[in-house]
Amino acid sequence: MVWLPRNRDTRDILLGITLARPVSNLIWRAGLKWRYSNCRLRPRRPVPVSPFLHRRLGRFDSNIGAEEQIGLPEKAETCERLVNGKALRMSPLDHLVLPVADLSVARARLSTLGFSVAANGLHPFGTENCCVYFADNTFIEPLMIGDRCAYDAASLAGNRFVLGDQGFRANHGGEGLSAVVFGSDDAQGDHARFVAAGCSAGEMLDFSRLLVFPDGQRLNASFRLAFGETGSASDIFVFTCQRINILPADRTALVEHPNGVVGIQAVVLVADEPGRIHSLLTVAADGETMAMGSDAGARSERDRIHVLTPAALADTYGLELREETGVTGRLIVFAVTSMVGLRAKLAMAGIDHFMNGAMLLVPPVAGQGVAFAFSEV
Repeated sequence: MVWLPRNRDTRDILLGITLARPVSNLIWRAGLKWRYSNCRLRPRRPVPVSPFLHRRLGRFDSNIGAEEQIGLPEKAETCERLVNGKALRMSPLDHLVLPVADLSVARARLSTLGFSVAANGLHPFGTENCCVYFADNTFIEPLMIGDRCAYDAASLAGNRFVLGDQGFRANHGGEGLSAVVFGSDDAQGDHARFVAAGCSAGEMLDFSRLLVFPDGQRLNASFRLAFGETGSASDIFVFTCQRINILPADRTALVEHPNGVVGIQAVVLVADEPGRIHSLLTVAADGETMAMGSDAGARSERDRIHVLTPAALADTYGLELREETGVTGRLIVFAVTSMVGLRAKLAMAGIDHFMNGAMLLVPPVAGQGVAFAFSEV
């Protein structure tokens, strides 16, 4: 039995409080649920990937932010986690830039390896790409000089993207891995962080370009980039990428690959002194610390970016390096659903490869400037 006072006003106040508490609890719980759901990254369309694969690919620890990436939410969501009682914002690995001499050669090579390659896209500053997108919301960006006049003009104007590509080609040749890119929802904040840390590469870059979607839809999408550097022209460059007005679309045809690849498991950088790139990667990832090792080098906390010495690269992956200075990208490790199926496809296509433990490796050739490795998940 519930006792209520005889005074009507007092009774109404007590009843209001009694009814409001459950409602406020529901609102509070819904708020927590909303915050939790927005901390986890969801593609626009569900991708049929097992929970085990989600853990291996770091799906729940990374956000989405992609230059020219198709079919994602308008704004990159940022994942937060508690570290020492404080919310830590983390920027994820978004994509890798792979300079090539000829996109047609790169397209043929990647297609032979069993990748689905998107249509060519031309930047307003003269570079041209043909991207390969994955179900874990990462992608690789083969890149060539498509319009030499626009490229040279952008270089003279101080375009940091072009200058980074130009520096890579001058120091390492026409093919390889030139840049590691992190997703972002605040490129201006990233730029301020680079400046404060003393590792900014210069002015930000805003640009727009035409996107052609799988259903034939065409639209202009805008992006904002912030750049960091180690201070050495021979080192790989790093930047963050924020989508400004990109619209969602169905990416199913782009992220399904005949070779069974579902994402980038790791990118391996090589340096005589891994500490040279350590600080820059930590700043670019906005709080993602790099664990330093005395012999092998450094690796990110989520094991997506490895920085190894040349000796460690040979010991770990069986790859030997030619003499070269600077911090360079040497290997991309892809997650694949079936190693048996992949080996059969490569053998049928006549692709040279070798096994290193449970991992399959494909040496670099024209159109594939770095070694590819495949690990079953």
